[in-house]
Amino acid sequence: MPLTFSGEREGSQEFETLLEAFDGEKRVVIVTSSEAIEDHGLHAVQSRAEEKYDAGLFGSDGRVRVLTTDF
Repeated sequence: MPLTFSGEREGSQEFETLLEAFDGEKRVVIVTSSEAIEDHGLHAVQSRAEEKYDAGLFGSDGRVRVLTTDF
């Protein structure tokens, strides 16, 4: 199922970039890095996040992580 990205971004203490998305009414947090966005583009990061979300690949914190090593 495609996620709807809100366009909201924020940084975390670990120098990660957090992207907000929704699956219907359910909020989904995507954890990525500025390097992944710079190297592969925001659209590619969002697409990979959707793939990982659909596959049920969540971190222990319930977030979807998309790193440069995912490409």
